[in-house]
Amino acid sequence: MLRHKTPSARPHEKMQHSRSYKEWVNHACALDEQSAMDDWRRNEVSRDYDHRTVRQRLERLSVLRHSGACADLMFALNEGIHGNLAGMGKAELYSHARMGTKHLIHQYIEEVCRSLQAIDGVDEQVMSLDERRDFFLRASQCFGRSALMLSGGAMLGYFHVGVLKTLIEEGLLPKIISGSSAGSLIAAIVCTHQDDELLEHLLPERLTMTYARSEAKRSSRLNAMVQAQDVTNHVQGLIPDLTFAEAYQVSGRHLNITVTGLEPQQAPRLLNAITAPNVLIRSAIQASTAVMGIIAPVTLQAKDAAGHQVPYLPGQRWIDGSFTDDLPAKRLGRLYGFNHFISSMANPAALLFTPNPNARHGLLKGALEQHIRLGKSLATSLLRVSKNHLRLRNPALARWQHLGYSMLVQDYTADINIFVAKRWHNPLKLLTPLPVHQVRQLVKEGEHATWERMEMVRNCTAISRTLDQILIRRGWHTRC
Repeated sequence: MLRHKTPSARPHEKMQHSRSYKEWVNHACALDEQSAMDDWRRNEVSRDYDHRTVRQRLERLSVLRHSGACADLMFALNEGIHGNLAGMGKAELYSHARMGTKHLIHQYIEEVCRSLQAIDGVDEQVMSLDERRDFFLRASQCFGRSALMLSGGAMLGYFHVGVLKTLIEEGLLPKIISGSSAGSLIAAIVCTHQDDELLEHLLPERLTMTYARSEAKRSSRLNAMVQAQDVTNHVQGLIPDLTFAEAYQVSGRHLNITVTGLEPQQAPRLLNAITAPNVLIRSAIQASTAVMGIIAPVTLQAKDAAGHQVPYLPGQRWIDGSFTDDLPAKRLGRLYGFNHFISSMANPAALLFTPNPNARHGLLKGALEQHIRLGKSLATSLLRVSKNHLRLRNPALARWQHLGYSMLVQDYTADINIFVAKRWHNPLKLLTPLPVHQVRQLVKEGEHATWERMEMVRNCTAISRTLDQILIRRGWHTRC
């Protein structure tokens, strides 16, 4: 006897099997309609934001723009040019419908962008270029911009490829990108090539890792794991021989790679065109992917004034960047003045004690988060107490204690979070090169996870992208 599926289940299943974002959107719209989320979006009221303030500002900006009152319009924009006006940037507002949030919020953001473009188009006799330049520079600094952070995750790092591919196709790829461990390689690909080459370099067939050893030498599970030479060969095949400064000249994007010091007293580094312009990106990736106990620590390499390769900080060695700063939001914020962050999270260790911020609210989610917090707090306390004892008795264990503690105290969430699905991962398999069909599966998972967050990314970056377009077109863009 055939069992008929409920109508509401069909769009959801079709979403899961969509082959493009356009196809996914069609099914997501159908699901929103069937689940009454369209009605929720049309209803402006919600306790998660102040809808009255947003409505009042929307109407005020619209009236001023249509009346041509440019000075008053500029004054009104100055009053509220930030991303979380009246709480409208909260992630909770994007946890209901598939295709975005309240229509009022979408309309307000569109009106702000139109108002900015209206001021940009004012005749110079009405408003001077200097006055507008000052306004747009201040507005850009006040509103801020978004950076993308790619976590570690060993072979799960292919998930990031799907995230990047989708952002590129939708014209939403940020100019500031960080990567730790596996994320450092994927970030480097898009920061060392020009825009028209990116999708070609992100093809699974091109990204799949091959072994440096014969079949006989890697017959066992242990021997099948990635070795240093595998990483070296893979990086050389994907990344041009460039320094951070040279890569920025090629792509116009700021690549940031985190590395962890081998010794506890050695501060972690965020390498980029500002802090380490002459460091070779290949060596930074090799350091950031040097898994403790599996791949030997790495000495960074740089180009000297004559263009020769030389050791960089020759007395120091570096390991996996995800141990101490998987998502370096604070450092990126200080360095570039950014205040909004998108994360692609594929780190299985972090996922163990990080509740998915995109999960639906409910009693089960609350209970799970409480257990995770308690377990994390207990583990952190035990590692903190053992610190001084191990330092004196067993320096090798003290190093592991330091790394474990550093992993536990990190914050693994951002303003917008794109998470790989939680599941059990065999640690040995995570360090074994994947066949191309499994790489494709992870890329597709990254695409689908990004489609779920797409309207939030689009909305939360729309104003900053409009400001950037105006500043760049006018030649006023002085920030990185």
